[in-house]
Amino acid sequence: MPDEALSRHAVWERFIDDLDRAGQAGSAADIEVPPLGPGLPAGRRFGDLTRIDVENLSRFANALGRRADVITVLWQDMERRRKAAAKAAKAPKDKDRK
Repeated sequence: MPDEALSRHAVWERFIDDLDRAGQAGSAADIEVPPLGPGLPAGRRFGDLTRIDVENLSRFANALGRRADVITVLWQDMERRRKAAAKAAKAPKDKDRK
């Protein structure tokens, strides 16, 4: 069991590092969730996660003794950028109609 717990910690840390690096480079949306445990969205792109998926990952982080808010903040930042980009892309079209 200790090896399994250590492995889950290492996989979690790698996942968070990958998300952080991708986010700094522009978007973490394409990072896939690794297999961390039952009931978690393994294999899904971070950009495709629902709020419930993120809450479950946050609980998992807490169970590992890691900060639970990190995954939530990364996801919220990604969603905020995505919505701002969508709004900016839509704005010129709306102005053309007037």
